[in-house]
Amino acid sequence: MNNQIIRKNIRIKRKELSESKKNNAAIKVANLAYNLKKIKDAKNIALFSSFDGEINTFPLINLLWKKDARVFLPKIDSFSKKTVFFLEYKKNTILKLNKFNILEPIKKNKKKFFIHELEIIIVPLVAFNFEGYRLGMGCGFYDFLLRDSKKKIIPIGIAYDFQLVKDIKINPWDVPLPYIITPKKIWFWKKNFF
Repeated sequence: MNNQIIRKNIRIKRKELSESKKNNAAIKVANLAYNLKKIKDAKNIALFSSFDGEINTFPLINLLWKKDARVFLPKIDSFSKKTVFFLEYKKNTILKLNKFNILEPIKKNKKKFFIHELEIIIVPLVAFNFEGYRLGMGCGFYDFLLRDSKKKIIPIGIAYDFQLVKDIKINPWDVPLPYIITPKKIWFWKKNFF
């Protein structure tokens, strides 16, 4: 199966989940992530604003706020150059839909944070394989971001259990993740840890 078909099938499956299944999965992933030592010890953590049926990150964000971690959300800087920066997300931060229908913080003189200033980045994915490689939406934002992070940040994927697939076509620029958290399990690949 090629990557486009995998993307299409998984995205349909995510969108067909009932609200209660989505909420239960988000809470389970949030609790597993929150209790992961790497996340427990981190002070500056970037997440993503969920869309298109992705695991809802807001239960995890609420837990991180309780432990006084600083939470950051991405803002697309340039679509053509595939650049993203991060703005701190607090309880009073205003979010606005961007041209892709993804909620982003409004800039309003906030300091930009770049990948090298963060400790953990929770990344979205459409599918993942048994080696920790992720299949994203196909735009390449996170591929470039992770490649350019020079391994100073720990990337962690979150997904539903059914997003695990055998056959993903791996590209030379793909970066395998050391952790992927699903409602049932924390997947860890020591060989992907730098």
